[in-house]
Amino acid sequence: MGKIALVLSGGGFRGAFQAGALQVIKENWKSISPDRAEPSFDIVSGVSVGALNGLLTAENKLDDLMGIWQEIAEKGMGVIYNSDFIDTHLDEDTDNPKLKFNLTWDTIKKYFPKTTGNLLLKLLFSRKSLFTSAAREFQFIRALGDNSPLLEKIKKYARRDLLQSCIFRCGFVSLDTGDYYSVGACDYETDEDFARGVLASTAIPIIWPPVDRIKTNKGILRQCVDGGIKNVSPLRYVIEEIKNDPRPEDYTIVIINCSTGKIANDNYRHKSLSQIALRSLNDIAITEIFNNDIRDFVTKNFIVKQIREDHPDQVVHDFDFEKNQPGKPLQYFKSIVIQPDHDVLGDPLTANARQIRLRIEHGREKARTALKLFHGSEQGNKTTIV
Repeated sequence: MGKIALVLSGGGFRGAFQAGALQVIKENWKSISPDRAEPSFDIVSGVSVGALNGLLTAENKLDDLMGIWQEIAEKGMGVIYNSDFIDTHLDEDTDNPKLKFNLTWDTIKKYFPKTTGNLLLKLLFSRKSLFTSAAREFQFIRALGDNSPLLEKIKKYARRDLLQSCIFRCGFVSLDTGDYYSVGACDYETDEDFARGVLASTAIPIIWPPVDRIKTNKGILRQCVDGGIKNVSPLRYVIEEIKNDPRPEDYTIVIINCSTGKIANDNYRHKSLSQIALRSLNDIAITEIFNNDIRDFVTKNFIVKQIREDHPDQVVHDFDFEKNQPGKPLQYFKSIVIQPDHDVLGDPLTANARQIRLRIEHGREKARTALKLFHGSEQGNKTTIV
């Protein structure tokens, strides 16, 4: 099959779907690339949970990756993050648990110590100062959870020396600049910075705090969060890497998404402020980015393929909006897009044992179907989406 690039989208705890799909790819590697060690990708690019899954995949540690997802299934979301506001111990008797928010008096005192001090006297004599104090302390709450447990896991694997034969990139956004950064493993100053870069890619705003600073060859990047808020499927950076290869036509791009791009219906009339914010950011905004990203790739790929079938020597360019002129030549890529059926994987911010097992098995199912279709479609000379 030549060279292979892997793109892993964001999707929170839905990332177990990617783990299941990657299992099937590993089990069928000889049918994919019989002349190469299994499994070995030339390029791996991930964002959000795809950065975590991609890191271990790039290092050929798929067994360790499955171990992390099994640990989440057995011990709950607390192995990834802690929270004084979110209940990380979900109902085990359902395939689709709901995210639960908790607010106790102890939590209020912890985050609003000055406001709750002498509360009775303030209620009786100084209500204005009470509200002023609450507003002042509220602005220092940067997130609902603490993802330190995840950072410790990432540190075990964020080793630049282990990524000599595979280009690995993960994406995150700097809140200071508003820019998206796709950073390669060799671009970090230290392994500690590498780990913080992967952590930043997974740091969903509101849920987890931004990563303060990451030293890279692009400079010091500050207040970095989940790249999914700007680029949920980092295809563009994979394609840029491929175009640096003398034979870009040798590549097949495998894309494993955690969403179909469709938004599940729900009733938000009585939802909390946090749930509304999460719905707006994580569900609606990121899903729309996903739609645009995948559609753009598949559409361009389809158009280029048709033109080249009729005019093999014709060079097709995209359009450079900044310069208002024809841009770079477009390359056709053989590709496989693996994605779940609509409304199967549940809330991206929830995970219990049954849900993890369902997501892994669904990933296995969709990957098996994708590989079967790919091998039977004109010797792989088309885009296969399942």
